[in-house]
Amino acid sequence: MSKFVRKCNVGIQHGCSPSTQSKGTQVEKPSSSYHGKSDDNRDAFLTYDRLCREVLCSQDAIISWCQDIGLIAKAMPCPTCGECMAIVETNDRADHMKWECRRQIGRKRHRCEKSIRSGSWFAQSNLSLEETLKFTYWWCCDLKQDQIRQQLQLGKHTAVDWDMFCRETCEVVMMQADKKKVGGEGKRVQIDESKIGKRKYYRGHQVEGQWVFGGIEEDSRECFIVTVEHRDEATLLPLIQEWIAPGTTIISDCWKAYINLPKYGYTHETVNHSKEFVNKDGSHTNKIEGHWRQMKTNLSTHGRRKHHYASYLAEFLYRYKHKDSDIFKAFIHDVVKVYNPH
Repeated sequence: MSKFVRKCNVGIQHGCSPSTQSKGTQVEKPSSSYHGKSDDNRDAFLTYDRLCREVLCSQDAIISWCQDIGLIAKAMPCPTCGECMAIVETNDRADHMKWECRRQIGRKRHRCEKSIRSGSWFAQSNLSLEETLKFTYWWCCDLKQDQIRQQLQLGKHTAVDWDMFCRETCEVVMMQADKKKVGGEGKRVQIDESKIGKRKYYRGHQVEGQWVFGGIEEDSRECFIVTVEHRDEATLLPLIQEWIAPGTTIISDCWKAYINLPKYGYTHETVNHSKEFVNKDGSHTNKIEGHWRQMKTNLSTHGRRKHHYASYLAEFLYRYKHKDSDIFKAFIHDVVKVYNPH
């Protein structure tokens, strides 16, 4: 079962604040020096060495950092009395910390406990907090799954599951992102359709491919990719109108589905690939074809099951979006939005 289906709770709000936590053996944790934001260019990227030195140096530092950025809740309401629970040290939990409330209501004193992982990215996992953060960091660095397994001494199923959890997060984030049209007046967008996982026999099974349609703006290199079941005009034209702004010059091959683009407010230039790769006006589709090659290279290291294509495409687009920034910072920020600790 998907981690997202099992665990994600977007938008849940706590009924208490850190200042109203219940009395108990509360733990004073050191404040982490990294908060995911910096105006210093030297701190633009969180290196692995810095992660280990400033965050993974102790369990207290890990928990403090996770609370600072929202991966672990700073406050937890007691399910019995509704007041804030206290975070206390314990030997009966793997993290050696737990939420606890021992308030007295009337003549009765209750005792409630909760994992500090409740509802978070770490929930329902046997990995330590340190192992989870290391896996997440290396996944963001696009380290191969086998390499991460070797580094953390993980079982294959655990590594596969966490790889899937990361892809699912990308998928949710990309689905929830505001759709921004590419192109516009004076802009040029190359479009094309391609098939991933083409039909072939693999270990005795026939593998169904998946058609995808996409476009890339020549100057900004902003792009979109969507899966499609058909390549006819009835399918592709609405997608073009959804993703490409009117007034755009669209460059494509001579596929018949594009023949009526000028009727819908676009300038259309074509390249006949059976005769040439660049037409007499200098137009080509090299950028979108290069995009397909990059995407297929990324997908070639993974499985070819059709129901996984959407998440792999989401991962590809997510990595492309953050190719010039600190993807780990961005991913942790998005994890906090998807997995709201509660």
